[in-house]
Amino acid sequence: MKRPIFLKLLSSYLLVTAAIVALILAFTFQTIRTRSLEQAVENLSALGLAVGQATLPHVHQGGLEGLDAAVKSLGRQLATRITLIDSDGTVLADSEEDPARMENHRARPEVASALAGESGWFVRYSTTLKQDMLYVAVPDGVAKRPRHVVRLSLPLEDIDELIGTLRSQIVRIALIAGLMALVISLFFSQVLSLPIRELSRASRRIASGDFASQVPVRGKDELGDLARNFNDMTTRLQATFSELSTRKEELEGVLSSIREGLFVLEGDGRIRLANQGAAKIVGSENLKGRFSWEVLRSPRLNELLTPPYSRSASAEIELEERCYLTSLTPLRSGQGIVLVLHDITERRHTDQIKKDLIVNVSHELRTPLTAIKGFSETLLEESDHPSEYLEIIHRHTQRLIDIVNDLMVLSELEDRGLTLDLERVDLGDLIPQVLTLFESRMQDKALTLTFKTPEKPVVPTGDAFRLEQLFTNLIDNAVKYTERGGISITLSAPGDQVRIVIADTGVGIPREHLPRIFERFYVVDKSRSRRLGGTGCGLAIAKHIVALHSGEIAITSTGGTSVSVTLPREIPA
Repeated sequence: MKRPIFLKLLSSYLLVTAAIVALILAFTFQTIRTRSLEQAVENLSALGLAVGQATLPHVHQGGLEGLDAAVKSLGRQLATRITLIDSDGTVLADSEEDPARMENHRARPEVASALAGESGWFVRYSTTLKQDMLYVAVPDGVAKRPRHVVRLSLPLEDIDELIGTLRSQIVRIALIAGLMALVISLFFSQVLSLPIRELSRASRRIASGDFASQVPVRGKDELGDLARNFNDMTTRLQATFSELSTRKEELEGVLSSIREGLFVLEGDGRIRLANQGAAKIVGSENLKGRFSWEVLRSPRLNELLTPPYSRSASAEIELEERCYLTSLTPLRSGQGIVLVLHDITERRHTDQIKKDLIVNVSHELRTPLTAIKGFSETLLEESDHPSEYLEIIHRHTQRLIDIVNDLMVLSELEDRGLTLDLERVDLGDLIPQVLTLFESRMQDKALTLTFKTPEKPVVPTGDAFRLEQLFTNLIDNAVKYTERGGISITLSAPGDQVRIVIADTGVGIPREHLPRIFERFYVVDKSRSRRLGGTGCGLAIAKHIVALHSGEIAITSTGGTSVSVTLPREIPA
């Protein structure tokens, strides 16, 4: 059961007060009783000395009857029981009883102390008087070893009566103090619990969504600081939630405007958030809380969604006869991932139409171009003085044939079903074989050639035919666009990679053309390209071959052109 803090504070105050009062009462009663006994012992000791002096003459005379009568007379006068005891413990006289009937008192503690020359006292129950008595014994004070002892006794009921009177007064005072403590405890409990109750009520209002709640600031103590800090917190919370609400509305607006399917997945693959585009792809509105593999049935996608999500990834998948470009981006918190599905079905269909058109046109053009080339070559061979026009026809026919061949190669490389014929390829042997194709052209231009290779063979995994195409295109460009100087080829094997750098001292490529240099049919100098017979597809083919080998290609141009190709030693599966 819930206990309010007011009751906890009040009960704590009352418990402490009760403990203090109880300790004070116990200590007071004990102190009063002890002090009362000490005072009674002092009084009886002084009285005993006086009685000893008064009875001393009777002791010297030796008359026991006169001594007993004198003791009884003094006892009545002093209202105190007096017992006169000989040094051997025999009772000589007693103010209350017949001394002849009384037993020997030598073993009594107070008597033993007095016989030893010191006053002694003891409290015990008197079998004669049937009550608790205080006994005080003093020596006669005549010799070092007293001849007799005077013992006086006093009923404790007199002392207890005094203590009882004091106890009643003390208890009355304690009750009054307790009532005052109760009133003070109620006041302080209320003062301390009121701000806390106000904070509790305000926190419940905030929990229900009322961020405008404030609590009154009472005083400049810690509770006042707590109230001020609480009010500052609610003000900031209100501003923060207002900003979050605005951002949430903006985010919902952005998500609803995105046509692509967007999913936010938990670490276990459960859908946390999905937009309308995602619901349209899946064909269901109730996606939140469901697992991704329930609504997106694609083995390739399930493979990509396998934890842990350490980096971004993308792939093309098929869902319900539609093609989607899928991108996965891990959340910064590491507790989920953002999945975006972009429908590229129409684009893929269009690309396929273009590819089919290029392939079909290339096939159709190949036959007439081959015929034109054959007839032009025949005319050139049969004519002693061939016409300039005939040479132009022959040159451009060859250029068209090269373009058609490059288009066929590009179409083949862009085929998603293309597989590489992988084997171990010794680049130290392959590159020199390619260089033999360009020996005559390099000699005609007086170009120098430098080929640097490490001592150990560089033998990565690759498709030998495609790699030969790659180096043929790159070296052809270097020879074609270099008029003076030379070409250097550097082969290295850093780590688990292979790097080939082909550098020339040719005309170079202006900086503004570098971003587009790998586009098909893109040429920097169209007139030079036509004159040299370039098709504009060589670098596009090279990039596709490098991508098929999971490598990278980069071009820099500063006083010439440098092409860097980086390939893995082992192509990842």
